[in-house]
Amino acid sequence: MLKLGNIIYSNTVPVHAGITSGTVKFPFELVDGIPTDLNRLLSEGAVDVAPSSSIEYARNPDRYLILPGFSITSKNKVMSIILQSRVPLAELNGKTVALTTASATSVVLLRILLELKNSVRPDYTHFVQGKDHPYDRADAVLLIGDHALKRPAITGFDHEYDLGGLWHEYTGLPFVFALWQVNYRKSLEKDLTVLYHILKESKTYGLSHLPELAKQHAERFGIAAQTLLAYWACFSFDLGPEEQKGLLTYYGYAAEIGAVEPVPGLRFWNVSS
Repeated sequence: MLKLGNIIYSNTVPVHAGITSGTVKFPFELVDGIPTDLNRLLSEGAVDVAPSSSIEYARNPDRYLILPGFSITSKNKVMSIILQSRVPLAELNGKTVALTTASATSVVLLRILLELKNSVRPDYTHFVQGKDHPYDRADAVLLIGDHALKRPAITGFDHEYDLGGLWHEYTGLPFVFALWQVNYRKSLEKDLTVLYHILKESKTYGLSHLPELAKQHAERFGIAAQTLLAYWACFSFDLGPEEQKGLLTYYGYAAEIGAVEPVPGLRFWNVSS
């Protein structure tokens, strides 16, 4: 049976709402996880399709196919990818920056913004969101997802940066955080066609019921309904020409800092019907 990964953060709700609510018939298995867990499961073949970190595709462009028409893309600011810092970005050279282990894409994005846009080279360390408290050992801390949306004010960390907004300021382009990626096998072809149409229906349902979904999920995520609505408004959940341009620009910069090998292009799964 085909297995579909499901990011446990609130940013996936508009696409998967039809599936998770039972509104859209779903004959497959749903597997929950944070982005880095889904990257690993996709790589191992433990899930077949997942809204996986966009950097995962760049690291394995010969292994995966991209499901067309789906992404989690910030149009400008993103609200949930936040750097909290004691000092301005330009003063982080040689300072300690704590990176969450929950996201690979956002870590590379931050490196691009620091190393290329601001010409600084910090010392990087890592921490586990929700478990570690890195503020006593770092000069800046990268938070993602719902943890970032609900972040507390930390004394001394007076500078906050929205990485989606910084990327748009730097490039004028949207930023693709996740792609629905396929660990392709020919035996999946029939199920992929079914899944593709299910996801289209689920996304149509989700985007047409955002106020109701925000009220339904506010308690689950511990985020006010109005905040969820404002958050979801930051995103495009499509993968059109502008999103693809932003994605390839990101891959080019990622290769420039040595995070990935140059990516030759985007390989899509072909919709047969």
